[in-house]
Amino acid sequence: MELIQQLKIDGIAKGLCRPWQGKLHIGLSTEELVKLYIQGIDFCISEDYPTLDFLREHFRGKCEPFGVYVDDEIPPTKNKPDMVLNGACKALVEYDGYSVSRLYVRHDSEVAVNVSDHANVSIDLFDHAKLHIAVVGNDAKVLINVYGKETEVDYIGLSSMGKVTTIFNDKTTY
Repeated sequence: MELIQQLKIDGIAKGLCRPWQGKLHIGLSTEELVKLYIQGIDFCISEDYPTLDFLREHFRGKCEPFGVYVDDEIPPTKNKPDMVLNGACKALVEYDGYSVSRLYVRHDSEVAVNVSDHANVSIDLFDHAKLHIAVVGNDAKVLINVYGKETEVDYIGLSSMGKVTTIFNDKTTY
């Protein structure tokens, strides 16, 4: 079965609405599919859609240039606006200047994040993910949303704890 058709069938089974079903049409590139994935990340994460096994089989090695990673050792990355770490990723990510970014860390991924200057970063942590966070200066802002009790957050030498907001949600997803 064609990849996009399978995505549509799987999405419908998980409650994908008609407008989003219409966005999944023949001829979409990997980049376009990744953009849809990030745009609809709340549904994708809450419904585990597509599944990690599906991502591994059909997207690993193809989606990384567009910000979605599957079981990757990610080279140090700077100011990438959107990143989704699936599976068992390991990453070092830095945000500085006036960057505004969103980071989604899932499954068994582990990430070290350094934030400085006027950067504004939102991090959503799920499953068994681990986050090591360092913030330098008084102008950087970080919002950490933690879902579930199996995640870990390690605050490293924070000189500006007031600029880090951590919300521990009493549920495992959105």
